Amino acid sequence: MHILRIHNRIAQLITHRKIKVKRLPELIERISQLLVEGYTFHDCITMLLPYHVSDYQHWQEQIDSCFQQGQSVTQILRQLDVKARFLLAIQLAETTGQLANTLQIVAQQMSFQEKMKLRFTKVLLYPILLFIFIIALFIAFRLYFLPTIEQLLHSRVTRTENSTIQWAKFFLHVPDYFIVLAFFIAVLMIFTAIYIRRKRIDLQLYIVMKIPILRYFWRLLMTRQFARSLGDLLISGMSLQQALTYLEQQKLQRQLAYIAQCIHKRIIYGDSLARTIVLIGFFFPRFEQFIDHGEKSGLLGRELLIYAELLDQKIENILQGAIQLIQPILFLAIAACIIAAYLSILLPMYKMLDVI
Repeated sequence: MHILRIHNRIAQLITHRKIKVKRLPELIERISQLLVEGYTFHDCITMLLPYHVSDYQHWQEQIDSCFQQGQSVTQILRQLDVKARFLLAIQLAETTGQLANTLQIVAQQMSFQEKMKLRFTKVLLYPILLFIFIIALFIAFRLYFLPTIEQLLHSRVTRTENSTIQWAKFFLHVPDYFIVLAFFIAVLMIFTAIYIRRKRIDLQLYIVMKIPILRYFWRLLMTRQFARSLGDLLISGMSLQQALTYLEQQKLQRQLAYIAQCIHKRIIYGDSLARTIVLIGFFFPRFEQFIDHGEKSGLLGRELLIYAELLDQKIENILQGAIQLIQPILFLAIAACIIAAYLSILLPMYKMLDVI
């Protein structure tokens, strides 16, 4: 039975790989362009999907079934493997009637994300290959060079004077220490993410707000998401309370729904949105200043969208800076390994000269 489950799981992975949508950002962007030209969403999918999938027959049956069941654009795009963080914006666009414009923005964000992934892969490729080559050299030293030197030194020096071999062994295991450290950090991050996800939403937010670096990025992303979502709803003509109620009831972003619920309660009690943002403390610094200016000018929706665009640019700058920083850090680790390799070779050689 266990073997059968493994076989079924492998079959599912192979099938998913086979029917995966190719160049998804390009597909979303073309759908947006056709919607502007007056095509229906059904016509857009029917015309464009054959150029982005291998097994069109499978997708044709699945999409036709979705339309027959009366599913929304959001539900259909979920079938195409669009991520939940983009689906919320699309769901809001169906409500506000700005689907074409929102799909254009989503396509740009997805394209930027894929470019960052590709750039990240290119940045890591050369250091990782170099690191693998260095590890192979260290293994060769440990298997062939060090045993020979160790036998020579054992025959000429006493045990109390044989600390050179111990230091050489230590330096030859420097890459192992980096690998163990990276593995430990990865495992710690994975278990932390799993632990947080299993908690209630309020406890998730409490834990996130206690971790400094995670808190900074979470605030940045959540503020961007909240500002864009609320701004779109207000621009469409909804009142503030109607918009907050809509965000509470959506199921795609549970943390955003919980925050909207907290804000809505305080708004009902008479607090302004700017004061509420400060009191609950979940948002990026100075967010309340944009809200206060928008409330006074009567253009709150527009102010929120402007602030969301500013945060988009900030996130892009942070990602580009992080990618530029990763490669020097990896090269420093490689340099440390090379220095350790020299020391592991030179220390026994100098000891041999002293003995001779």
